[in-house]
Amino acid sequence: MQNKKIIAIVLLFVAGFVLVYLSQADKLFSRKTNIPGEAKEEKLVKLNLPKLKCDFGSDQDAYNEASNNNNLDACSCISNEELKDMCTTATMDTILYSRALNNLDVTLCENIRTQVHKDSCNSAVKDSVEQLKKSDPQRLADIYFLSHNEKSITLYEELTASDQKNIVNYIALALAYAEKGLKEQEQGNDQSTYVSKAFETIGKAKAINSNNSEVYRIEAYINEIKPDYAAALDLYNKSIELDDKNVMAYVGRGHTNRMIGSLEMAIEDLKKAAAMDTEKNIIQIYASLCNLENSRSNYKEAIENCKIVVEKNDADPVFQSSAYQTMATIFSLNGDLVQAKSNLLKAKTLTPRDSNLFVKLSKINILEKRYDDSETNAREAIAISPTKADSYLALSYALYMQEKYQDSIIAAQKGLELVKGDVSLLDPSKPAIERDLNYSIANNYGQLGDSEKQKEHEQRGEEVFNLNK
Repeated sequence: MQNKKIIAIVLLFVAGFVLVYLSQADKLFSRKTNIPGEAKEEKLVKLNLPKLKCDFGSDQDAYNEASNNNNLDACSCISNEELKDMCTTATMDTILYSRALNNLDVTLCENIRTQVHKDSCNSAVKDSVEQLKKSDPQRLADIYFLSHNEKSITLYEELTASDQKNIVNYIALALAYAEKGLKEQEQGNDQSTYVSKAFETIGKAKAINSNNSEVYRIEAYINEIKPDYAAALDLYNKSIELDDKNVMAYVGRGHTNRMIGSLEMAIEDLKKAAAMDTEKNIIQIYASLCNLENSRSNYKEAIENCKIVVEKNDADPVFQSSAYQTMATIFSLNGDLVQAKSNLLKAKTLTPRDSNLFVKLSKINILEKRYDDSETNAREAIAISPTKADSYLALSYALYMQEKYQDSIIAAQKGLELVKGDVSLLDPSKPAIERDLNYSIANNYGQLGDSEKQKEHEQRGEEVFNLNK
């Protein structure tokens, strides 16, 4: 019985790794329903990916390599489980400490597990922040801005109040407001206040210079969050019209095209941007290509672009985390859970409060048969962003594997309530999530012996997906 349950979940789950950003999710399924006992081996993707090199003389040698070079992969090579956990904890603590100091972000300190190091980190960051507040508030605002820290808002508000001709600060403040609005939306809160502030602020920037390409690029991004994709595309076009060398405008337009399911146009824009970025410095291009090529099942191209992102020093932590998570997805599809998990842990040192990260960890835990951990990570994802349907799908899987069928049904039903309003999902991928939530409910009813409701939800899953093909 347990093996049949795993089969049912894996069928849904392997597909689920890639469908979040997918507009062609039907290609992942060669059958209509996911009934226990009907697994097909070809669902795993066989790729020629590099294997983890574990050529250490001993566990201690691997531990030393991890410790000396902050190499989380080396921890994965340790055979003794207790020593492996110690290695992972110590290495992640060190990396988090370093990133906290670079980004002046105490929230990173809070994820350090060793208390003495956590306390030291908090103290060092707070001292540095206080010094910069007095000596160089502009630098502090810029550090916060580059690390997506919403504390930049207060500082930029003060800076724009004292210098009303600095267009760069207005642009940064507008973008910070927009990102704050997006975070509020993910928490299930009203985003309109911050979106309005973003529009008002970019309007002030436009008053300073109405021919600035960056002004229109940021205004386009605010419209993405509003959301008004038609207006966003018009404004990205205006930005490019004013400066056809504005690489980020092509990246932004590519993102909007992706949001509406125009994948070929998105690829075209991103490749134009990549052609202009001869030094490969703008990692947003390659992070987007990494994710998009993965969604198109072009795994080789996805990995190549992901590597550009993760190998860049001092790059945007959000985009680097996204690239690590995509690589984890691909390794998982290839059946390499060790490297998949290692990449997720690397992502965790960059964005430890990313709900998508915990969803992926939850799904890996199921493949590891660590169902309690799977439930814990799914619930953490929900605690971070309670409006994401995929988090409830992961929780439903975890509860199903623990034979908590009624609870699993409740979790999936909650996910169904969220799908339409879930701003983290591309519109073309929503039917696939809705389908899988219905199939999860069907599997639970099957275990409970209610064949009528099982069939009802199988049909719902099939219908909602076929309707949107």
